[in-house]
Amino acid sequence: MTGLSTRIATAWHRLLDNAPSETPTTYESTHPFPLPYDIMETIIAHLIHNLGALKACSLTCRSWYTAAAPHLHHTLTLTGNRVEIGRLQLQPLSNLHRLGLIHLVKSIRVKQGFNTHWFVPQAFSHLDLCHFSALANVHTLKLQNADILNLIPGAERYFGHFSQTLRSIILYDPCCTPRQLSYFLSLFSNLENIGIRNVCAAEPITTIPEMELVPFSALKPRGRLALRGFEWAETWKHLVASNSELRFRHIDLHRSATCTPALFEACAETLETLRFGVGDGLTGE
Repeated sequence: MTGLSTRIATAWHRLLDNAPSETPTTYESTHPFPLPYDIMETIIAHLIHNLGALKACSLTCRSWYTAAAPHLHHTLTLTGNRVEIGRLQLQPLSNLHRLGLIHLVKSIRVKQGFNTHWFVPQAFSHLDLCHFSALANVHTLKLQNADILNLIPGAERYFGHFSQTLRSIILYDPCCTPRQLSYFLSLFSNLENIGIRNVCAAEPITTIPEMELVPFSALKPRGRLALRGFEWAETWKHLVASNSELRFRHIDLHRSATCTPALFEACAETLETLRFGVGDGLTGE
């Protein structure tokens, strides 16, 4: 903070030295010595984990709001329960659209209970889907109790617009089959990091036979893989068989031993670190 204080003090003295002697206008009298934008950004950078302070800064004036807004709206959290399907869960999308803030969202988290899956096709009205599809800059997606089972076929309708931008995906207790999971992951062709914590095995209910779930793209993830309580080696074998090149540099495995041989074989040339039983890795809170 010493360096920050020095920069602010220097900027302030510079502004005082260059201050005009004539009577300022109404706006200038309210903001006689506005801080340079780079100084404001430096201050905001020190507050990105303090939501209350960011909100206070955003209420100061237009320039402070402009500096704080990208951090305030960086993450979109959608939560609810099955009883409310089609009512309240997706309301934040409409609010962001109305305020012109959708382009600022870089990360999405969907929260739902183990037996209260609400993030399903029935939850999306035509307008909700339009707003959700307008999220064009998302690089991180976290799905809690992801009901992939009910998103196939048709997953691309809801997540296809993330196919090029998404870099990290974290799945908590996804409900699906091993092949459905690899099929879903292959939708995001530029994925670098994958985290999966536990799975909820389910019988396929789609009209597409398991053997016909052809991956959307050949994955080449080159970041981190974190697995906790995940024993489906078939998921990775299915991806590799579809010409995907698993190039993970870092792998964290916790209660996921059956996946080890397949991952070793696929990542032998790129693997830099391997950790066993050291926590959640990417999936940690």
